[in-house]
Amino acid sequence: MENLEISHDILLAGSDFESCRKRAKHFFDRTMLIRYDEVLILENESVNGDDKEFSTRLQEGLAANHQAVGELLRNLKDEGFDSLEDIQGVEKGYVSKIFHTIAHLLDGFIGIDSRFYNLEEDSHGISRDLQQKILSEPQNYWILKVNGRIASASKDPFHALRTFEWKGKSND
Repeated sequence: MENLEISHDILLAGSDFESCRKRAKHFFDRTMLIRYDEVLILENESVNGDDKEFSTRLQEGLAANHQAVGELLRNLKDEGFDSLEDIQGVEKGYVSKIFHTIAHLLDGFIGIDSRFYNLEEDSHGISRDLQQKILSEPQNYWILKVNGRIASASKDPFHALRTFEWKGKSND
């Protein structure tokens, strides 16, 4: 049995690490969008807004999400999609799932593809208003490193993500 581990940087407001940890844990316990068998919130890899690394982590997270969307768009192009009109003919399957993932990354639904997630605004980005708040009171903002683990009964840890493919079929 192998575990698949997914890593996220989560931006949130709070007076200290512990209050933010509890809030992030509550979010992951309650969200229906992703389910992990275990959620680890790593204090030694989390940063406060006063930390010199905070801005870098924020920018890297935003860039990682942007890169993920770009890769998904390239996948669509490789599948023959060149314009919005091509969407009308998409059938359920691999390509429709690419569209679905892009929509989640653009509209703010957290998923396993989310490298950075702004819990304050339920977004993969950050508004100018929140940027200003962070600049004026950096000690009140945190980026928490969250690792979600998904157990797989297979030697291939990605099998745990493909359970919808195996309904009614053998897992071997």
